[in-house]
Amino acid sequence: MKFITKLLVVTVSLLFTLGCSEIRNDITPSTDFTHHPEGFGDAASPNFHKFVFADNNWSINLTSCQKCHAANYTGGTVGVSCLTCHTQPNGPEACNTCHGNFADPNFIAPPTDLEGNSDIGSKGVGAHYKHVYGNNLSINIGCFDCHQQTVSDDEFVHAHISPTPAKMQFSEVAFSDSLGVAPSYDFANLDCSNTYCHGGFKFAKSASANQWAYAADYMVGNNVAPVWNSTTGEEAKCGTCHGQMIGDVLSPLPVGHFGTFKITDCANCHATVVNSSGEIIDKLKHINKEINR
Repeated sequence: MKFITKLLVVTVSLLFTLGCSEIRNDITPSTDFTHHPEGFGDAASPNFHKFVFADNNWSINLTSCQKCHAANYTGGTVGVSCLTCHTQPNGPEACNTCHGNFADPNFIAPPTDLEGNSDIGSKGVGAHYKHVYGNNLSINIGCFDCHQQTVSDDEFVHAHISPTPAKMQFSEVAFSDSLGVAPSYDFANLDCSNTYCHGGFKFAKSASANQWAYAADYMVGNNVAPVWNSTTGEEAKCGTCHGQMIGDVLSPLPVGHFGTFKITDCANCHATVVNSSGEIIDKLKHINKEINR
């Protein structure tokens, strides 16, 4: 019996010793961080990380990347820097990482959209350029004039999509009309409505210093609903918002405005806004909720 007991003690001790020896020999942390599928960093691969983000409705939080690649994306525990490709300021957190021109941090709105589209007929592209960079009728507008800002500061880059496409909530300052109806965007029809900038305005004669210009108690715009991804080039012509263009004649000018004039006649009264060719010369004085002369 004593022999058996000694044998058990020796066996257990041996197993314990061998076990500890195996653990001690394997205390070096693994450097095999294969958490990404093959091709995750290859733009030609279906597993490229952009597509993985898109397949997850762009809901992957960038903090999950920072856990391995460091808060500044310079390599971290895996020793692989994201900044090799994401060379723009803010690295992967730059706006143009997802939309706009990947090579230009100042060009952050579509084209190109999240799906890689660049044609204006795509709903993700549409009239972004015309509003944000190429607005010839008024000042360029910002992202948050149309898109609701759900979070701010440092959290914005991690959680601002809610969900894609980003929620629409027109700025009360930039877009609300003066007809008592809130502006809105229809995701099914891809059009906006009741916006001041597309003729949703109403100016009272009684409040005007130039009542002689009125043919009614109010001057009222056309309040059109322009299609966001229209390719006709007709959505923002002068006659769409106020009056109707018949050749070079606006007939009528805003409902309630006296007379019928050629587009080149506007400069007779609104010389600081438009020139004799009918071109806007001061974008600060057009589509600004005021009547400027």
